[in-house]
Amino acid sequence: MLKMLGLRIASVGFLLRLLPTIIAQEVALLPRGTSSTSPKPISVAPSQYWEGDDGPWSSFTLQVGTPAQDVRTFVSTSSQVSWIVLQDVGCKSNDGACANARGGLFNMNTSSTWKPNGFWQLQNERNLGIFANGLFGNDTIGLGIQGSGGPSLPDQILATIGTEDFYVGMFAINPKRTNYTGVAEEGQASYMTSLKQQNLIPSVSFGYTAGAPYRLKKVLGSLTLGGYDQSRFTPNNMSFSFAPDTDRDIVVGVQSIVSKDQDGTTHDLLPNGINAYVDSTVPQIWLPLEACKAFEKAFDLTYDDNNQLYPVSSALHAKLLARKASITFTLGNSNSGGQSIDITLPYDSFDLTAQPPFTSNTTKYFPLQRAVNDTQYTLGRTFLQEAYLTVDWERSNFSVSQCLFDPDISQEKLVAIKSVNAIVTDQDGSFGSGKIIGIAVGVAVVIVLLAGGVGVFFYLRRRKNRRQAKPTSPKEDDDEVERIRQGFAKAELDTDVNHARYEMAGSDGSSGRKTPDWINEKDEHPDTHVELVGDGSTAELNGGGHLAAELSSYKGFFGPYHEMYDPSVPPVELPADMPRELPASPLPTFSRRPRSSQVSRSANMSPVNQAKGPSPSHRSPSGQRSANYRPPRSTYSSTSGIVSPRSQSSARVSSAEASRGPSTPDWSGESSTREHEPFSPISPIGGSDDGLFSLVRGLGQPPPPSGRRA
Repeated sequence: MLKMLGLRIASVGFLLRLLPTIIAQEVALLPRGTSSTSPKPISVAPSQYWEGDDGPWSSFTLQVGTPAQDVRTFVSTSSQVSWIVLQDVGCKSNDGACANARGGLFNMNTSSTWKPNGFWQLQNERNLGIFANGLFGNDTIGLGIQGSGGPSLPDQILATIGTEDFYVGMFAINPKRTNYTGVAEEGQASYMTSLKQQNLIPSVSFGYTAGAPYRLKKVLGSLTLGGYDQSRFTPNNMSFSFAPDTDRDIVVGVQSIVSKDQDGTTHDLLPNGINAYVDSTVPQIWLPLEACKAFEKAFDLTYDDNNQLYPVSSALHAKLLARKASITFTLGNSNSGGQSIDITLPYDSFDLTAQPPFTSNTTKYFPLQRAVNDTQYTLGRTFLQEAYLTVDWERSNFSVSQCLFDPDISQEKLVAIKSVNAIVTDQDGSFGSGKIIGIAVGVAVVIVLLAGGVGVFFYLRRRKNRRQAKPTSPKEDDDEVERIRQGFAKAELDTDVNHARYEMAGSDGSSGRKTPDWINEKDEHPDTHVELVGDGSTAELNGGGHLAAELSSYKGFFGPYHEMYDPSVPPVELPADMPRELPASPLPTFSRRPRSSQVSRSANMSPVNQAKGPSPSHRSPSGQRSANYRPPRSTYSSTSGIVSPRSQSSARVSSAEASRGPSTPDWSGESSTREHEPFSPISPIGGSDDGLFSLVRGLGQPPPPSGRRA
């Protein structure tokens, strides 16, 4: 016992001596505040250009191909594939003005890393009636102008376009994977996912606002990858959860839209609450027809069916500017009730200019569109001039905040959004003393528990060994002994040999003297025969030639002698028809084993076996999904010959909320996550991109089926 106790104490002491080393190793394995293990958010610098045929809008510069070619794009929150305007397709040859207006052109023939992958449909905005095609491929994409030091990733998927429906290219910041319809492959990762996989951003997230040319000295757009710029918005406590449709997940409940003039006049512009998709790919705000009618009445607007927009004449433009109206959107997680926030847009946000090829002539227009159904309710780039959008793709939540335009703030305040798998550190990336102490206490508790477990194990094992080693005393079988004693009181004795006979003490009931433990019957009583006669006709015990009594009446020195042990017990007689001699047999032997162990089976007896049927088998539910299972997905109507988009939804699991920054969703703790990015299939081409089709003919390929724009 003392030896085992000593071993346990020695084991605990050894573990405690290892405690400092274990703590040091654990702390060393945790990520520090270095750029290699804890990257900082990336601020994508705007190009300082205001462009577009439906804007103006602030653009951002990308480097495409090898050697790098600078192109300017807008930001698309809905697309996972970047779109680049292709040379000789987007503009006519040697048309420098067109090339500049479209943000620059990409020449795939001069890129040594370009890998074409065929013509496919663009998957975005088809619910809005916009159908376009692109020549897809892979090439190197970098952020910022050449020499700016932005990250550059090789072999990224992109689409080269020629359509004028998207006059300027798009930089895709949606993390969905892309696969090609009918092509057996796992799918290609998006640019955002590639940045995270290469540890260039802390998480798959972004913060974005479109910029406002009417504010201060033309406030440029802001794009932060892996975090947000806290200097660009006013914080609030509202957090929005993703909608289940991965093609339309950044959805807010628009509970009301109210305009207010400088003189206090108000107009209710939204009869009923709606759910609207926030999408920076398109410029307009798409609302129900009833809401558009309310806007028309409040701002004296007239819808142009031919151009499908609300043009604003010079006279109306001056009148609207003088009213200094503001339009407030009340947003919530649902289209009525619950927590809500207000995002207010001045009329200047709606004061946009359309120019060819969007319209035949340059004109002012009001960026409002009539939606056919609820799949078209959209808050586009116009809304994001005054709203700052922060999206955490990993936790499936986002926030919308009022933009802040402060002339005294000139420096960015970038805040990282931690990944769901990141270990939280101090702001400087190091671990404080409190956290180290917590780690030490945790390790110590684990060691103590392990030592206690070892002690309990040894104790239980020794107790078990003691139980197994303790002998078990067999129980005397009194019933067996009594049966033998009563049935075989005396053995057969030969008449010519002296034998000692052992009898129990007898008494006549009066003398009080006991019979000695043993007597020699033959020597002391020669005339008394106690044997059974072997021949003759005497039926009883022979008493010397005459019929003797059952019991001898001789009374010796010690008193009367009886065959029976107790005179009060009647004698046992032998039947007259039985043999006169009992066969000689040895005394039965006794065993210390319990009776149950002496019982044996007869030769023709077999053991009784319990019938055992087959054990019930448990089958897994038949409702499990197969490897090729695809959940239901939304389907948008399209023209004949156009394949509708399909997206594979990803599971989102809610978990505990954690700390978060002001006016931000739950970025630091665990929440519902996307373990794998949903797929967005690319369908065969359709539409009416004449320039692109000309290029296809030039490459010797048949033109795609025709389509139309709704």
